[in-house]
Amino acid sequence: MTRLLSDLRVRVGACVLAMAAAAGLGVVTHAKEPVTRPQSTQEPTRAVVNRTALSCPTLTGGGMTSVVNAVSPVLPEGTPTAPGNAVPLTIAPLPATADPVGSVLVRGKLASTTPTGKPVPLWIHGTGPLAAGAVGTSTTTSNDGVNRGMASTPCQQPGSDFWFVGASGERGRRDVLVLTNLDSINAEVNVTVYSRDGQQDLPNARGIVVPARGSSEVYLNLIAPNMKDLALHVESTGGRVSPALRDNATTADNDPAGVDWLTPSAVPSTKVYVPAVAPGAGQRVLSIANPTDLQATASLTVHGPNGPFTPAGLETVVVPAGSVKTVRLDQVLLGGASAITVTSDQAVTASMRMADKSNEDFASIGSAEPLNGPAYLVLPPHDQPAMLQVTAPGKNASVKFELRDATGRVLQTRTLDVIAGSTSQISFKAQPRATYLMVQQTRGTIVAGVTLMPDPKRDDNDDDVAQVAAWPLTTSLVFRAQLGAQADVSAALR
Repeated sequence: MTRLLSDLRVRVGACVLAMAAAAGLGVVTHAKEPVTRPQSTQEPTRAVVNRTALSCPTLTGGGMTSVVNAVSPVLPEGTPTAPGNAVPLTIAPLPATADPVGSVLVRGKLASTTPTGKPVPLWIHGTGPLAAGAVGTSTTTSNDGVNRGMASTPCQQPGSDFWFVGASGERGRRDVLVLTNLDSINAEVNVTVYSRDGQQDLPNARGIVVPARGSSEVYLNLIAPNMKDLALHVESTGGRVSPALRDNATTADNDPAGVDWLTPSAVPSTKVYVPAVAPGAGQRVLSIANPTDLQATASLTVHGPNGPFTPAGLETVVVPAGSVKTVRLDQVLLGGASAITVTSDQAVTASMRMADKSNEDFASIGSAEPLNGPAYLVLPPHDQPAMLQVTAPGKNASVKFELRDATGRVLQTRTLDVIAGSTSQISFKAQPRATYLMVQQTRGTIVAGVTLMPDPKRDDNDDDVAQVAAWPLTTSLVFRAQLGAQADVSAALR
């Protein structure tokens, strides 16, 4: 053996082999971060989703009726799903010992909880093939009192980083941040608050403990009294949460002015899109949050039915560092269905608040990412037509949609071309039962949402509750895998 190793060629070869082995080990133990290609160059990778957990918040108080509607939707042919039998998904209260109040049994067929006058927060959970694409919507209605109106929001997936824009702690608003923890361990959350006067130092908004299988509430009029035009950055420092922001409003005379959930806004960016600005009369207030340390100079582009335009007098909107700026747009939009692009030299995020003409109820929709795969949304029963609003903020684009009833039967389907810079709208007639919608971008860049507004001919003295709602459309988790991501081989060693 000694004689063999004394041969120079053998010794050199052994060194090369050792170096190669070390390099190979380095690939495993010191893997580079995953590399992703630009979104426009590759179709999204479909991920096998074999587990789901969705938080469905609800209002509490007297005189309200609450229901959760959920579905495991029909997926495009060839979409991978988890193997095995279709185990039902469960709809249940948060405590682990609580009995189920509903189940999703079959793909494509809607499940609904029994309407109840004693609402409690629910969650949708389960494993197996039905988990892929599962969505739900929580809806509460009340005919009188401080909660008079319709509050409806998609059930929320847990996470660790969320943004909300358009909240308030001023008089006439009773905004509550509801933090729900679906996991079996406690979570801890920090909430950073930005106002029109800049970033706020609020010790009571930090270190909030959210118990396992439970929730915590943060009342903005207590931690940020008399502060208006707020943006919230919700960050979990341990565990995951599903946040929801409840908003009750009253007039100067203390009359009810609506109730709803403020949907999350997209992560701050130098270009953000606010989809589905509802048509019709009533206030339209755009809120822009600038969480950076520098002043932001933003420009607005309105994407209306007839194409894009820049509102006169709003060629530039200056948002001071760490603050929130509001802009009234109802006189600019003239009642047209539209969307807004906010382009800024600093990273910002935004939302739109929309009230009906009589200011009886309102809805809010946050900025959203463009669709890069199918999006699914459950629509609760509605007495007035609902409006799908599809916007192509850039070049010409196209989209396909399908509306299905509770049994999975297709009620309406169409492929639609959307002219560059414009917003197209598709009306869905009133439905006495829940339905669900699939929207898929097939070409170009698309942002979309669904709105519900009272009939313009409705009498303001009508005793019926004005139904006002807005639901964003976001790409299903099944189609949200990183584009072109290389495998992280170090994951197996963690």
